[in-house]
Amino acid sequence: MQSGNDLPNGSRAKYFGQCAVMMLNALRQESDADPFSEVTSIDLSAETVPGHEGIYDQALSNALAAIVAAEWPGEEANRRGRVHSARDLLKVIAEKIRSDPATGLCVIPDRNADVRSRWVKENRLPEGFWDTQIDVDLLTDALDVSGLARHGGGTGRLQHRHVQALLALDRHPTLRTLLEAQSDRDAELAQDEDARSADQARALLELIGDEEAERRAESADNPNEYHPRHNPDGHDFEECPVCGHETFCAQGMDTWGRVAIGQCVVCSYRRGPRVADEEGFGEHVKWLMGTD
Repeated sequence: MQSGNDLPNGSRAKYFGQCAVMMLNALRQESDADPFSEVTSIDLSAETVPGHEGIYDQALSNALAAIVAAEWPGEEANRRGRVHSARDLLKVIAEKIRSDPATGLCVIPDRNADVRSRWVKENRLPEGFWDTQIDVDLLTDALDVSGLARHGGGTGRLQHRHVQALLALDRHPTLRTLLEAQSDRDAELAQDEDARSADQARALLELIGDEEAERRAESADNPNEYHPRHNPDGHDFEECPVCGHETFCAQGMDTWGRVAIGQCVVCSYRRGPRVADEEGFGEHVKWLMGTD
C-alpha cells in the first residue's frame, strides 16, 4: 500500500487513478454497460473476477488519504505522522460529515459550483454532479470482503457495487485522475497492439519472401477504392509503413485527416484509430509549424 508521512496528494491521486482504472476495466470486461451510469443494467451484486482485492484496497487507501488531507489537513495521520488505514479514514469522514438520511451517503459539496464555466452550466449536468459522494458503509463492507481474500480467509469476491463506490471518489477535486489514467492505459495498449501487428507483418513477409510479396502487391485489389458515385468515402491505396508497397487499404482517417486507419492487403499490418490519431497529431503540428 502506498503510504508515508510526506507523500503529496498529487502522488496519492495519481496512484489512485492507476489502480482505479484497473477496477474500471474489470467492470468493462464483465459488462457492456457504462459503470458510471446512474441507471444501468449492471448486476450490482455480481462479483468481480478474482485478484483485484489488493488493487482495490490500494486505490481506496490513497483516495481516502488524499480526500481527508485536502478537506481536514492533518486528520489523515496519527500523532506520530503515520497515515491512517482506509478503515480509520472512513471513520474520520463519517465523524466529519453527517450522512444523508435518504441515501446513507456522506456528501462533500462541489466547492466550485458557483464558478463553473458557462459551457458547463449550459450543458446542464445533473445538480450535484461534481459533489463527492462517499458511501462509508459500502466501502467499509468492501474492506471486510477484500480482507478475506488478502488474508486467506475465503474468496473475498468484491461486487460491482463496491467498485462503483470506489470510482465515485474520483469526483473529488483532489483526485479526478481516472480519465487521464484510462487515456494513458489506452495509449499504451494501442502502441503495444501496433507493435505486435508490425512484428506479425514482418514475420509474414519473411515467410512468403520478396517475390510473393511483390506478386501480391501487383495483383492487389483495393476493397475500399474511391469512386465519386459508388464510394465517395473511399480512399486510394497508401504506402504500407512495414512492407513499403502501395497496398495499405485506408478504412478511415485520423482526427486530423492525415494518417490512415486500416490494413495492408499484402503483409496484413493493421493500424488502429488510437495510433493513427497520435501520428496524425504529430503530422498536424509539423504542418502548423511549417516543417511538414
